Amino acid sequence: MNPQDNQNTERRLQEIEAELNNDKRLSSVETEPGQPLERHRNDESSLRLLVNQVVNWFNSLPTLAKVAVAIIAVTLAFSLLRSVLQLVAALLSLGVLGVILYLVYKFVIAPQPPR
Repeated sequence: MNPQDNQNTERRLQEIEAELNNDKRLSSVETEPGQPLERHRNDESSLRLLVNQVVNWFNSLPTLAKVAVAIIAVTLAFSLLRSVLQLVAALLSLGVLGVILYLVYKFVIAPQPPR
């Protein structure tokens, strides 16, 4: 065998060893019981693919359309934020009303024990 063949063989053996070590590490780690890491990686890659498709679509738009899409996206984001904040405010109001009603019941409506 000549030195070139030895170098190619040595390099290929190192690649195989690295691949085996990587496979061992991946198979030993799980995200949730019963779900291997490989499935999580597929979900992550599909999400990246979707994001890349949206970015490519946005970049292919003319400038005026990009501005329109940006304005619509900002409007939708603020609308969603406003809805979430209104929901939180409503829940806080219900909590305060519940405490007030409990105190009224406890001190005014509930019969006082004889002293």
